Amino acid sequence: MSFHQISIIIPTHNNGGELRRAILSLIAQDAPNGYSIEIVIVNDASGDEYLEQLNQLIRDFPVCRLLHMKRKSGPAAARNSGILSAKGNLIGFLDADDEWPPNKLSLLLPYFESNEIAVAGGKIKYMVQDGLPDINMTFEDEESRITHVHLGALLVRKNLFEKDLFFDVSLTYSEDVDWWCRLREKNIGIVISEATTLLYHVHGKNMSVNKGIDELQLLKILHQSVKRRKNNLQSQFMPQVKDFRIDQEDPLISIILPLYNGKDLIKKTLDSVFNQTYTHWELIIVDDGSTDNGADFVAAQYPQAIIIRQINAGVAAARNTGIKHSNGEIIAFLDQDDEWIFSKLREQWDLLKKDPYCVFVTCNQRFICHDGVTLPANFSEKLMEEHRAFVPSALLIRKQALLSVGMFDESLEVSSDFELIRRLRKAKYKESNVDRLLLKKWFHGDNASQNKPVLRKEILGLLYRQIKER
Repeated sequence: MSFHQISIIIPTHNNGGELRRAILSLIAQDAPNGYSIEIVIVNDASGDEYLEQLNQLIRDFPVCRLLHMKRKSGPAAARNSGILSAKGNLIGFLDADDEWPPNKLSLLLPYFESNEIAVAGGKIKYMVQDGLPDINMTFEDEESRITHVHLGALLVRKNLFEKDLFFDVSLTYSEDVDWWCRLREKNIGIVISEATTLLYHVHGKNMSVNKGIDELQLLKILHQSVKRRKNNLQSQFMPQVKDFRIDQEDPLISIILPLYNGKDLIKKTLDSVFNQTYTHWELIIVDDGSTDNGADFVAAQYPQAIIIRQINAGVAAARNTGIKHSNGEIIAFLDQDDEWIFSKLREQWDLLKKDPYCVFVTCNQRFICHDGVTLPANFSEKLMEEHRAFVPSALLIRKQALLSVGMFDESLEVSSDFELIRRLRKAKYKESNVDRLLLKKWFHGDNASQNKPVLRKEILGLLYRQIKER
């Protein structure tokens, strides 16, 4: 998809030579052939002594246009005015005291070849003026770079602002954070590059540097976001800035395995964990009051495992205990009588990371019968064929979303997994599936799911609960 013109909007109020520096950084862009820029300078009621400087900039740089606000209205209103005037089908932003690196456009333009992407950005490099103390910020690397919400680091499709996404003029600070919240609430397609796309100059008079969250109105903005989502019956979970990175590092996956008298079953299950091609994980085994010394066996044979012991409370409580002790942002579950294909975690994470709005990924499974075990008469032969699974061993899920729905229902003996999926779907969380066999479920005759009377009773209870909630 071609973009013939890019409009870059610069609000200015009493800026001097730094504004010329900002404009020069835009003119120096190495945008590919077929692209041109216009620079829309929005004068937010600068003093009379600055007007001639602004007019001189227009004379010196024909790509610039000058708009005047009737009275000082703040950056949000100035940007909105610039957007309405913009001729380009892509919008960029730049504060008058900052710069774009010369390769920003060539870096970000290719992402817009995908119609699913409406916002693209990168990292921000902080440049502290000589003689000033270091700012109170933890950077990601030695280049003083960080990834956070800053309009100057982004490119945006202009038609995005037709979706009620103009900036909130009532906000003096953090109008960009408010706008970012509303982007995520609408599931807007965003990508964040690892490249630097903004040079942020710290000169001692910056509007937001070293200000507290109260002064920046961040609590007000977050409260408004929660209120909107509640009114729109939206889920509580929203992806964070890091979730939109195109080159995310593999996160720590916490694998939670409830163990109850499974000493004779557990070896092949654990071997399937240690054979995973995805290697950044922790294994949390919750011994739910076993009497067969299974936890001691695991501790001796698999010392990497974290073992937590509790009085017998059921599989749902054991999973919840594991979640509470987990360190990972992503959670996987594995039952003591199941077995993963070696690529299970890798394939599920690779799918999950492609869509920051996706909360959980499942996979396909099939049952395998132990030698000498006869299938019960009511066991469907279809289960022996490959099919999509919603059992815990098939799940890979974002921890914060799991916490937001209250984890597993400990009042249920054998159907807490069905109830969890029900609540995730009720919350309208996005889901996906790796349409490949990644899970083997062994049938050995003592599977908990074969407790038909209890299962039937709980399923009827869940159906009643579902009807009652409508």
